[in-house]
Amino acid sequence: MELVFKEADRWLRQSEYDMKAAEWNLEGGYFFATCFWAQQAAGKALRAFLFFNKEDTKETRSVVELLERAITYNESFKDLVEPAGRLDLYYKTSRFPDAIPGGIPAEVFTSRDAREALRIAGDIIRLVENVRKDYLPETL
Repeated sequence: MELVFKEADRWLRQSEYDMKAAEWNLEGGYFFATCFWAQQAAGKALRAFLFFNKEDTKETRSVVELLERAITYNESFKDLVEPAGRLDLYYKTSRFPDAIPGGIPAEVFTSRDAREALRIAGDIIRLVENVRKDYLPETL
């Protein structure tokens, strides 16, 4: 198995753990953390997809930019670009007090924000897992 495919598998597996962390934080009421981990999960899943296509993406953490690159290999990602913009907003605002005028992430993010972030990230991860079958067997 090519090294790049093993790297893709590593990124996809970590994405799934990040998603579990997001879900766990939702249960605990840490909505800001849910939003951050959902963004991370989506980004890592997309990075895995790009590794499947022998492309590395070290220079960006933007889910939208990763999706735009993924579309060049598979048009199925196109419908996810607009909702994924929300995840990019969460990358900094869910972590840094100076990203939110007059507030802090822990007091601003809501259950609705967190659930939306989980839904968007889940859609991205499911699509990556589905198209993965075109590249690799179920296990490496």
